[in-house]
Amino acid sequence: MLMDNDSAVELEMRDAKVLDLLMDAEKCRQQRDYGGEARMLSFVLKLKPDDTMIWNKLGRAYRAAGFLDKAVSCYEKVLLLDRDDPWAYANLGGVHLVQENYTAASEFYAKAVWLLEVANKLNDRDYPTILANYAFALGKTGDKRQAAKLLKEAEKRGYTNCAYIRKQLKLSLFDKLF
Repeated sequence: MLMDNDSAVELEMRDAKVLDLLMDAEKCRQQRDYGGEARMLSFVLKLKPDDTMIWNKLGRAYRAAGFLDKAVSCYEKVLLLDRDDPWAYANLGGVHLVQENYTAASEFYAKAVWLLEVANKLNDRDYPTILANYAFALGKTGDKRQAAKLLKEAEKRGYTNCAYIRKQLKLSLFDKLF
């Protein structure tokens, strides 16, 4: 389908506005102004209502601001748009982690890890963090052996806070061998 010149210009202007708003949202995030970040991302969604990355970012801003119900709504919107979005599952796991619902968190993280593995996205920069969070949730449910294995993999992939998680889970040095 060919696009007329006016449509191409409108699209280019929209994309420039989206980029500006995303940069403003990132500045707010860096300043820990999560309300400002959420406002900027909400404006972006008016221009790109079906963008799963932006819905995930908005959910993260709401979660950081303590609005967990709003965060969950954003992640559920992502899953309506893309049932196989691993970041939405990981983010839902994060909400459950904050709520100390470790069984649910483990289930969401397991789905995220599986989707990342299937999509061969193991080199994604978020993968080690997702593994570590999954390990923490599993460890809190009592599955310390699997938690130790996941932490070892997260550490191998560059996650730097494994010692802290091991301490929180009361994993012994022996558990690190798994």
